Amino acid sequence: MGKSVVIILSLIIATIISFIGALPSLLWGLSLVNYFSTASIIFAVQLFIGGAWNYYVDMKNLREQRKIDAANELVDSVQNIQICCAYCGAINSAAILVGDNNTFECNTCKEINSVILSCSAARTTHPIMPKAELANIFKSIDSE
Repeated sequence: MGKSVVIILSLIIATIISFIGALPSLLWGLSLVNYFSTASIIFAVQLFIGGAWNYYVDMKNLREQRKIDAANELVDSVQNIQICCAYCGAINSAAILVGDNNTFECNTCKEINSVILSCSAARTTHPIMPKAELANIFKSIDSE
């Protein structure tokens, strides 16, 4: 169902509940004007409560989505590396996170190792031959 259909159905249901809720005013002998006034008040209260409830649910869902996004970002930030043990030299797989105190336990000797990250600069290289020229060479090789 479309969103507009759901809104229209909600308003129809709220109207029916308002008219049913205002029936006691007719039974107490009040006028038709009082009946519609009571129905209007009940309708307004339902809209207010419904709006407050929807706001609460939206904020709760937004908080949950932020938690999920933060967890996904953390998972995406973890890098798996192959690293040698500082004690026995065995190669181990370790998950590291930049900016974290990364450690791993060696699978062979069971010692705890620290991972130290080091960064350095490198020159940027450029292809000697443009991509279009390379593509032409590959096409000519394929056609032979």
